[in-house]
Amino acid sequence: MRSRPAPATTPSWFVRHGALIAVLVVIGVAAFVRLRLAHAPLERDEGEYAYAGQLILQGVPPYELAYNMKFPGTYYAYAAILAVFGETPWAIRFGLLLVNAASTLLLFRLGIRVLGTASAAAVAAGTFAMLSLDRWVVGTFSHATHFVMLPTLGGLLVLLGAIRSGRAAAFLTAGVLLGVAVLMKQHAAAFVLFAVVFVLRHGGPQTGPPYVPPPSVRPPSVRVRHAALVLGGALVPFAVTCVVLAAQGVLGKFWFWTFDYARAYVSQVPVSNALYNLAFAFGYITRGAWAIWILAGIGLAGLWVVRWPREPRTFMVGLAAASFLALCPGFVFRPHYWVLILPAVALLAGAAVVSLTRLLGTAVTPRAAQAIGVAAAVSVGAHFVITERDWMFRIPVGEVSRALYDMNPFPEAGEIGKYLEAHTTPRDRIAVLGSEPEIYFYSRRSSATGYIYMYALSEDHPHAERMRQEFMREIEDARPAYIVYVPMLVSWMTSPTANSTAQRWAERYARACYDLVGIADVERARTTFVWDAEAPQYRPQGEFAVLTFRRKQDGPCTVPQ
Repeated sequence: MRSRPAPATTPSWFVRHGALIAVLVVIGVAAFVRLRLAHAPLERDEGEYAYAGQLILQGVPPYELAYNMKFPGTYYAYAAILAVFGETPWAIRFGLLLVNAASTLLLFRLGIRVLGTASAAAVAAGTFAMLSLDRWVVGTFSHATHFVMLPTLGGLLVLLGAIRSGRAAAFLTAGVLLGVAVLMKQHAAAFVLFAVVFVLRHGGPQTGPPYVPPPSVRPPSVRVRHAALVLGGALVPFAVTCVVLAAQGVLGKFWFWTFDYARAYVSQVPVSNALYNLAFAFGYITRGAWAIWILAGIGLAGLWVVRWPREPRTFMVGLAAASFLALCPGFVFRPHYWVLILPAVALLAGAAVVSLTRLLGTAVTPRAAQAIGVAAAVSVGAHFVITERDWMFRIPVGEVSRALYDMNPFPEAGEIGKYLEAHTTPRDRIAVLGSEPEIYFYSRRSSATGYIYMYALSEDHPHAERMRQEFMREIEDARPAYIVYVPMLVSWMTSPTANSTAQRWAERYARACYDLVGIADVERARTTFVWDAEAPQYRPQGEFAVLTFRRKQDGPCTVPQ
């Protein structure tokens, strides 16, 4: 009598969901690191976003009391975080934690679509979660680039679903999400361009896993219509923003700062300097994660060495190209800009696992090949964690700012803000003569001028002289109750040869019209704070001192020439 075959065993829940569990574990580790460092003082960009978000919650629209060339999306994101979690650095970093975790899960889903296997997608998502913690891209600080990635990854995921289904609403939704990313930072326009080009090229029938062929061949006219829906959707958030800002009476300032001045700003660095700046920046940001970048390079090469379906290969190469394009405006390549390229790098790391699995598939079993590929990626990730273990698990929170930002007065800003809050009323206005908007946030007081950064006043561009005059006039007209003067070079100028007219005027104005009431004597090992009657007699011993002044009188004041 013939025996019955043994029934097939169903894999356990843990086995079936192992990749997702692995991603959640990595997210948990990242959350631990982020929460451990969450109390670190706000840095300059965070101070800008936090102050603008604070103003929004007070009913003050963007660009009324805080001028900047960035679109206002991150301001509104900060306002939401502050409203829900409170107005503290910890709350801001906790909001970033949630945004980053959501971005990691979206990348995992995107990786399944593009890479075709959950294990490779888990490698991509885990790589992104770790890379976005990297201190060399200042990943634990809440820069706008983090807020770009959440709607970008969501938009690209919806876009791939739209290409499979052909539904017009899905293409429009993908465009809207990508448009929200542009509101967070204009650099994200590169991802809109990528999406439009990808739809035009691959909006027809797809072949091979993980793509599912649509029910019919889509002619070029349909692809053009779908691309137009993506582009139209991307314009919706911008159009809504313009309507809202026009109703609030700040559309003119928004347009000047985000288009006219922004165009002048990105034109300051000559193209001849671009390659040097790029090479220097790349060497800096890969100091801890160089092995991961090598793995991503192997993944990029593997897209041609190993047989890959055309569409996912084009998607990953196109995303990498768009991410690089997003880095380039202004040719400055600041460390936090590199967050924009991390999803592409992470997907290429996942592609390296897939390519290695396929190469080994002829020598060992498929399961063994996959295990070897994943183990290689995990080893690279472990190397990164070991290399950066001091930063992730050991550095005291009080040393974070000095470790990354050297002598910038970020640790001192909180104490200065507390003093100003205690010695003013909510209706008083203050002026920070230096690029330290975090002081406005800590003090919970409004600025006497919209120039919360001094850089535009020191740069060489067609609007500079008019802006310097406007800056001086706004402060003189507002007669702020207190002034904080930050004399350090990095808080005023982008280079030692920059125009110092505004800084010289600021120091003369403060000393002629105000009394010295506070000194933050900044030394490398410590900062000494001296307040009120003791301040005029104190002689600073440190590398520089942040000075706080109180207005002498209510009437007008003559500034010596």
